Amino acid sequence: MQEHLKTNILNFKWPSSTPTIFLSLEETEGSHPIHWSKFSKHIKEAFPDTDISGLEHIYTTFTQEIPNAPSTKIDLTNGKELRIYKQFLKHQLKTYFLDKGYIVVKNFVRDVQVWMPSKKGNTADYNLYYKFSFKIQFATLTDLPELVVSYDGNSKVLTKSVQDIEETEYIKRCVYGQKTFNYQMNLDTEDKQEFHNSIDFNQAFPIFNLQLARALNIPIEEPNRPKNKYQKYIALISKFAEKYLFTEEFKALFPFKEDAFIDVPGNRINHINPNLGLLEFGKDQYGNKRTHLVPKKAMNILNPYRRPNNQNIKIFFICHTSHKDSVLSFYQNLKEGVNTAKNYYKGLEAYVNIKATASKEHFIEFTNENDPIPEIVEKLESLTFDHDNIKYAAFYISPFDKFTPHPDDREIYIHIKELFLNEGIVTQVVDYEKMIVNIQDQYNFQFSLQNMALAIHAKLGGAPWKLAVTDKKELVIGVGAFTNQGENRRYIASAFSFQNNGLFRNFEYFNQNETELLAGSILKAIRDFTSVSQADKVVIHFYKEMSYEELKPIIDGMNKLKLGVPLYILNINKTEAEDMIAYDVNWGDKLMPVSGTYIRIGLNKFLLFNNARYPNDRFYSDTDGYPFPIKIKISSPDDDAFEDVEVIEALLTQVYQFSRLYWKSLRQQNVPITIKYPEMVAQIAPRFNNGVPDDAKDALWFL
Repeated sequence: MQEHLKTNILNFKWPSSTPTIFLSLEETEGSHPIHWSKFSKHIKEAFPDTDISGLEHIYTTFTQEIPNAPSTKIDLTNGKELRIYKQFLKHQLKTYFLDKGYIVVKNFVRDVQVWMPSKKGNTADYNLYYKFSFKIQFATLTDLPELVVSYDGNSKVLTKSVQDIEETEYIKRCVYGQKTFNYQMNLDTEDKQEFHNSIDFNQAFPIFNLQLARALNIPIEEPNRPKNKYQKYIALISKFAEKYLFTEEFKALFPFKEDAFIDVPGNRINHINPNLGLLEFGKDQYGNKRTHLVPKKAMNILNPYRRPNNQNIKIFFICHTSHKDSVLSFYQNLKEGVNTAKNYYKGLEAYVNIKATASKEHFIEFTNENDPIPEIVEKLESLTFDHDNIKYAAFYISPFDKFTPHPDDREIYIHIKELFLNEGIVTQVVDYEKMIVNIQDQYNFQFSLQNMALAIHAKLGGAPWKLAVTDKKELVIGVGAFTNQGENRRYIASAFSFQNNGLFRNFEYFNQNETELLAGSILKAIRDFTSVSQADKVVIHFYKEMSYEELKPIIDGMNKLKLGVPLYILNINKTEAEDMIAYDVNWGDKLMPVSGTYIRIGLNKFLLFNNARYPNDRFYSDTDGYPFPIKIKISSPDDDAFEDVEVIEALLTQVYQFSRLYWKSLRQQNVPITIKYPEMVAQIAPRFNNGVPDDAKDALWFL
């Protein structure tokens, strides 16, 4: 079936006459700052007697006349003035919805976001709001201005005010009037202090978060996640546009070409050959290669590509005394399989081709669930391990889930992971409550066991599968990040892989500002690779746009190595690109485009769809999920890097391939492991007390 892709973009017309704006050197009530980067020739000419070049800002009231102040017409062919026009349109959006009485804020990329109150889903404890954002862009997919309408999820605003809450340490953002603010803000400027002092906490209402909800005994409902995000997303933005945007009042501000979201132009769409995502598994009894597109299907009929080097594997458990009786049932299911008519998991050996036995002498139980570390350390010191001959894996049965409100409880599994990693032992955490539910539901339990078996196989040094297409010799370096909200600090990590097999190599991790150390680790990977093989190109997958400060030492280092090969940087948005999406109206009500579809949304900017929907819909089922696309921007410091037009598709194919090498879950990922794995390292490793042992930096213990 021929696909028909639509977007969440509305076209509106260019103004019929050149807009005029009014300017001032002084900030006045209702004025807006124009940053010096937008000072065009026309702007400067509006102040003939003043040199504004050294000013940080001038000010505008846009279309409201200022007595005895200059004005200028906006040249919509001038890039700087077009940015002012965009600022004006954002101001119109904000003013329009504020005048209607809605909450209006800036989202994390500083676009206008409107909160619409819901008529359903409200409780005595909170009111529900749906959040919609607007992004303004010019001639990106078409030759007209474009209004991107996106759904940003929902927020629950508590009905209890800040004034009535004692557990204020759990309060994060609050709604106050028609705006939001961070309750925990640092009052490091006079403006922040003035704003904070003006707040009436009887009228400030916290936004729901799990820790606060648990502290206030607010019932926590299981998230109502739709099976298909596309359906909910498209339904909501369509209804929102129909009710609030396709009105005569709104169209006086944004005159739409038509009251409908636009199609993706056909010349912007292309597809990666799905066979380039083919994966290689273990050989058959005759030594023939076995390949498959879908790991979920393949692992039921094929062996993993490579076993762990050590064939002597022992498993033991760490648990609270009250939970030890349940551990036996869990172990039996892990080792022998599940008892259900449709059995897709027949035990650890059958599923991942490794033999493992229980090591009863290493079983560890503790009595203090809030502080188990001292007991575990004491027990661990009395045990002996035969690391020369045996590889150990420990299962920690956690009394707490990852949403527990107490930070110390959340950190316990991190300390246990570090403790055993220092002993050369990999760990797998299991949520006790979830484990009990799963044991009682054997059919669904098998899918959790499949993922655990997969992760343990990789943690022990095995390779469940690899890329089957390995005809290039390119060094691929991934850099991901994780922001610790408690510390308000971002950590970054780098993971290395060769494209000719797609297998993980090693990693390092740093603070966000340690750019020299990051550059040094990247250069070391380049030296290590090029010392044994000739590289065709060096590719860096980065979690954001690389700054000049981050890129310069890498370029200098490559020049010193005299490699003479191109360097490409791919900024890969690790969060799903929900600001701009596309959907296939020809795939019934499922809407998700075929995997490998990519759409050019700007100069070397693309949306890439990574999912499990292949042509003719073979292999697909609802359990595979409906991930949104990722956004990719490709750049290079080399002048001739894009002379070969095929290089773009090759780089996008590489991202597509690396998204198929995730070994923590059988579900197809939309983000490549070059971003996903470093993020996981950056989330865990900086919280270790003594860092990651050097001999663990080439292992997948963090899965």
